[in-house]
Amino acid sequence: MNDQNDANEVRPPVPTELGSDVREQIRDWKFLFWAFLLFGLGRLAWLYLYRPPNNAFHLGLSCGFVFCGVLGFLMRWVFSPRRK
Repeated sequence: MNDQNDANEVRPPVPTELGSDVREQIRDWKFLFWAFLLFGLGRLAWLYLYRPPNNAFHLGLSCGFVFCGVLGFLMRWVFSPRRK
């Protein structure tokens, strides 16, 4: 009798299960973080190779992109549901 009640009981979803919308959003953010990181590293390489006249501006812009990319990956790692 008790087994039948357990089978019909509505249970909340397990928190480790991720829906396709969530996985798609995570994939989009990972793509964005990779884009920031690679763009910043590419600009640093360009800055090193071509030495533009406004060096400080380009260095700040490149480091900003690298920082945003690294910060995004750190946030992803810290807020990962697998860590809990």
